[in-house]
Amino acid sequence: MPIIKNGIEICSLEDWELRAGPKSQNQWVDGRSAKEVARAWLGLNGSEFPVEVQKTMNSHAAFASVHEWVAEPEAKLSFDSFPGEPRNSDLVVYAKDAFGEFLVAVEAKADEPFGETLPDALASALERYVQNTRSNGVTRIQQLAVALFGPRQNGEPALNDIRYQLLTATAGALCKAKEKELDRAVLLIHEFVTDKTRDEKHDANARDLNSFVARLSHGAVTSVQPEYLYGPFTVPGLPLLSTKVNLFIGKAIRVLRKV
Repeated sequence: MPIIKNGIEICSLEDWELRAGPKSQNQWVDGRSAKEVARAWLGLNGSEFPVEVQKTMNSHAAFASVHEWVAEPEAKLSFDSFPGEPRNSDLVVYAKDAFGEFLVAVEAKADEPFGETLPDALASALERYVQNTRSNGVTRIQQLAVALFGPRQNGEPALNDIRYQLLTATAGALCKAKEKELDRAVLLIHEFVTDKTRDEKHDANARDLNSFVARLSHGAVTSVQPEYLYGPFTVPGLPLLSTKVNLFIGKAIRVLRKV
């Protein structure tokens, strides 16, 4: 199935690096997420997803084997009307199975963290606002929290424990699904365990993902296990999302370590 960027099909790692590679050359190396996600999705035979991704999808009764898909790397996913650069998803896949069309927003990780915590992101946004009162960063974070979480319930993780990148990734997936009139959106963490990654960082990412999903699901899901898809979750939606999109979250792991 085709991987396309700006109307041009990507057929090799060289194509991917040229048209959708990371800004920093030192990120495009074996064993790190930018190059490994490209290798995983380019090296396919037939029409299904990478084996570990398809296994994750097949774990849920709301999905069947994919028979058609097209993907865009470094896809821009807007989730609000504020000016500025939209967030980039590592890969957005538009797929069809026996139940119809759906979207998968892939966040590739070796052992890189899910960005800043919400308090750090809010502090940075406030600094920008002090410098320029036209900055919308603080309002953006407020809208994301209201649209995805709603009020905290007893025992749920505090916002202090939530990673900002998981909010923007989820909001981007939901809003793009709404734009395309799709009723299923999947946020998929595609993790790569390599000779260049550290297990303690993988563990930290797992804890951060668990905290996010526990807060999002109001405690219905507290642990995201590899190769399982969870959901559907519904979020408050407003002010970012005015129609219901069924949200699913999962993690697929590809082990590339030689030892």
